[in-house]
Amino acid sequence: MNEISINNKKIGEIHPIFLIAEAGVNHNGDLSVAKKLIDLAVEANVDAIKFQTYITEELLLPSTPKVEYQKVLTSDNENFYEMLKKYEFSKKDFKVLKDYCDNKDIIFLSTPFDFTSVNLLEELNVPCYKVSSGDMNNLPFLRYICSKGKPILLSTGMATLDEVKESVIVIKNNNIKNLIIFQCTTNYPTAYEDVNLNVIDLFKNEFPNDVIGFSDHSLGITASIGAAAKGVKAIEKHFTLNKEMEGPDHKASLDPEELKKWVIELRNIEKSLGSHEKKPSKQELENAKIARKSIVTMVNLKKGDIIKITDLAIKRPGYGISPKFFTKILGRTIKKDIPKDSIISWDYIE
Repeated sequence: MNEISINNKKIGEIHPIFLIAEAGVNHNGDLSVAKKLIDLAVEANVDAIKFQTYITEELLLPSTPKVEYQKVLTSDNENFYEMLKKYEFSKKDFKVLKDYCDNKDIIFLSTPFDFTSVNLLEELNVPCYKVSSGDMNNLPFLRYICSKGKPILLSTGMATLDEVKESVIVIKNNNIKNLIIFQCTTNYPTAYEDVNLNVIDLFKNEFPNDVIGFSDHSLGITASIGAAAKGVKAIEKHFTLNKEMEGPDHKASLDPEELKKWVIELRNIEKSLGSHEKKPSKQELENAKIARKSIVTMVNLKKGDIIKITDLAIKRPGYGISPKFFTKILGRTIKKDIPKDSIISWDYIE
């Protein structure tokens, strides 16, 4: 069975969806804001909160341009390098946040973007590693993460199926058996026509022994609900304290009330999925007694009468003989007097 464990949470087909509240860099480099995000995630009852860990100098060249959505959502007065440097947390900061999460009984996760950050997170004893879409084809980096021997959560934005297969092979060849593969589209926000939830079915067929997840960068909660209905067992979603805060990801994130609604609606759809067995619920069995119909008499019948089609009708309630047996009782003999508008039982006929 495709099942993994992260801390005390089991993730897989027979378990609840693992919900990750993605804080990312929505703390804007402020430790107090990061703690408020943790508080919000706890209040919303998600399973884990995830940050992003990086050393700016190791992540990108100073000349690296911003991507289009960042140009729209952030200040022109700083370049990509300067923006990320402003949001960078230190090892001490992450230790504070990890301890804060432990005290709040929520799983602390973070995506490393460089080798030093992997080492930092390893010192914090993170329970698993999230690999960003930008690094899913960074095979040397992937192998280094695998060397830590922990479960991997693999995002697949910007990738072809062949690239995903290549990364999965590398992970498996490096002795990592516990893997969640996330369908993901790398754009903030992702247009609905680019979400491509049908890839979830593709992944389930291509990787039947792995857990499939969904990284939702679209607006609102519609795509997450669709992914839950498709059967994913892990979903991550960006959230923020306030969508009007300065920064690249706030606009495409859930606000506090939306985060709570996200969790509630996903748990509701999860309940609604039920099982693969078609059978009436306990309440349906009770309702069937009234909603279904029985064979009843249209006239007074005497003992010894032969039942004719004109003697019978089909009406509610459903306490008596099912209508499917209508033709089977035609021509049978009545064993005792039966008044008009009576529900017929098998005891009344020979």
